[in-house]
Amino acid sequence: MTIRRLDQTPVVPTARSTETKPANTVKANTAERSTRASEQSGFTPAASRPTTNLTGVTGRTPGPVAPTSVEGQAAIQATLSHINQQMNTAESLRGGSPAPAFDASKAFSPKSVERDELGMTHVRMDRMHEGVKVFGEQVIGHMGADGKFDSLTGDTTTIPAGLGKQEPKLSSQDALAIAQKEFAGQTDRKPTVERVVYKDAQGQYHSAYRAELTNTSSKEDRPRRMNYLIDANTGKMFESYNQMGGIELDRKPRSEPKTVTGSATPNAAITDLGTTTSKISLGEDVTIDSLKLDLDLAHSYRGDLKVSLTSPSGKTAVISDRAGGGADDLKGSFDLSAFKGEKTKGEWTLTVEDKAKSDTGTLKSWSLTATAKAEQQNPPTPPTGKGDDVSLYSGTVDLSTKQNADGSYSLDDSTRGKGVVTLDAQNKDEARNPVAFNDTNNAWGEAGDNPRTKAAVDAHYGAQMTYDMYKNVLGRDSLDGKGEKLVSNVHIGTNFVNAYWDGEQMNYGDGNGKDAGPLTTLDIAGHEITHGLTERTAGLIYRGESGGLNEAMSDIMGTGVEWYASQQNAAVKFDWAVGEDAWTPTNGDPNDALRYMDDPTADGYSVDNYKNYPKQTEVHGSSGIANNAFYLLANGGTNKTSKQTVDGGIGMDKGLKIYYRALAHYMTPSTTFAQAREATIKAATDLFGATSTEVQKVKDSWAAVGVAAK
Repeated sequence: MTIRRLDQTPVVPTARSTETKPANTVKANTAERSTRASEQSGFTPAASRPTTNLTGVTGRTPGPVAPTSVEGQAAIQATLSHINQQMNTAESLRGGSPAPAFDASKAFSPKSVERDELGMTHVRMDRMHEGVKVFGEQVIGHMGADGKFDSLTGDTTTIPAGLGKQEPKLSSQDALAIAQKEFAGQTDRKPTVERVVYKDAQGQYHSAYRAELTNTSSKEDRPRRMNYLIDANTGKMFESYNQMGGIELDRKPRSEPKTVTGSATPNAAITDLGTTTSKISLGEDVTIDSLKLDLDLAHSYRGDLKVSLTSPSGKTAVISDRAGGGADDLKGSFDLSAFKGEKTKGEWTLTVEDKAKSDTGTLKSWSLTATAKAEQQNPPTPPTGKGDDVSLYSGTVDLSTKQNADGSYSLDDSTRGKGVVTLDAQNKDEARNPVAFNDTNNAWGEAGDNPRTKAAVDAHYGAQMTYDMYKNVLGRDSLDGKGEKLVSNVHIGTNFVNAYWDGEQMNYGDGNGKDAGPLTTLDIAGHEITHGLTERTAGLIYRGESGGLNEAMSDIMGTGVEWYASQQNAAVKFDWAVGEDAWTPTNGDPNDALRYMDDPTADGYSVDNYKNYPKQTEVHGSSGIANNAFYLLANGGTNKTSKQTVDGGIGMDKGLKIYYRALAHYMTPSTTFAQAREATIKAATDLFGATSTEVQKVKDSWAAVGVAAK
């Protein structure tokens, strides 16, 4: 992996308001929004839109709207009316019979209704066909603040008749058996199977089943929430993917133990009854975990010789002492555990003594290979301030906790939504029956506390900062917009180098002390929690282009959490690296990271431009495309592959608002990179106007990473 210094200074707003701007200062007027660029092919403007209004609306605060409420029903009906008009008009233009008319209420099932900070209402609907859900397809209807239908996101193309009505040849149990055979392991949650209509890579629709099987055990290389798409008539496996995305990839760790080597080829004569010495000078100063000597010595009688090695500190270990009987020569590798804990730097001396008469030889060559001992990186020096809770990565912080009936305290915060709770998984392979952390004086992580507590301090702080960033920057009350409780489990497994969202809560491994420390940094916490946000909003499927976007949204929002916390906490360093504080803690480089948003190719794995997407379709690697687009939007800079430059960025605050709005209101489960470009343009248009600098920067940033208008 290429390690480099992050030498570009990010553009960070010097002041930020946490108040929602009045609609008239950030929202384009209706006429301006109606003339949005025709390049947004994923959005269907209502050219002859119905005039349905959201009647009976009171108290229009942002957030989820009950689909059964007056406002929810009006928004749903407005969306269905638009789809009916669109489909029946299209049929008429094709010369088809107008009767029976298309009935959108049978083709789309309301999933959620949400009102945003601009007063717009968005209706997300699952696509249905003959009573069966269409896998990965949704539409979103958008109503303006005036209550009139504005536009439609999503696919309404025709699906062949019969796929839902016809009884499949395989039962759901048949499909489950196929999935279980493919899964090849135990599950720790009840498997689910549902009948779906599935669109394959060639655009053909099929009757199918979707089965989901889960195992969250840290004993696996990577926890799994496997989805299997199976032909309902033939049993053919269309595709499978793991919806449980961890922070790290299912590949070999990038870091290897640090080694220091030296060699010498003296070709020195070993005289009879004489002593021969040779020296190697090692320049690097590391602590030895293991030391290997490779020796090539020719001699007519091995039993004459004593060979020893002396370290720079003067410590001596004997390699051979007149051993070997009638064997000649002394050649091979020798492990020298006696030098464990010694320092490498300085002069090492090999001494060969001939102890008997009539035999001579030659010291041809020798070499040393020292493997460094793992040493934990020191945490940041805590700044002074009101906080008295000591973290591993964010200095001294101020946690909100709960006082229990016995006077002790637990990591249970009731001041944010429905709560933020951090629990101890006790190094079990799954988070089954985790227990509360307790502290007697509510000063967490201080000297004398159980060292296990510090990772919990970081996880709790990370969840609190994520909640606050969502609320104060994005205007969202937790994952579901209704204050959903955030639960974090720390100390998952033993030496587990990963962190993951399991569909319900966050889970953090302790790392192995070599490739990673505890994976509880701010950006990792924000990353994992955002997987939950994505599930609650667009539901981006974790494979292909939508999977790359899923990972990118987590990296973007995780970096946003680090940025947000850095505005309040001097110990938090905001940068464009992901997981750098926890990753490879033993190598002395704090900028060594899992991924790099300013230069995704720096990890030797990710791509930063869509033209290279066919070469890297794994979701962590392809996330670099959208990651770099966001970096260029917020910060400005140059894409390494295309050499295209975005001159100046719009800042983190605006960038996060645009990408969040795109995720929550304009992306669907199968959104591609091109459609994500359209979604962010639409979001920026809503917030800042179609002719704004912000919209142009969105376009420029996507163009730089090779995602252009259709």
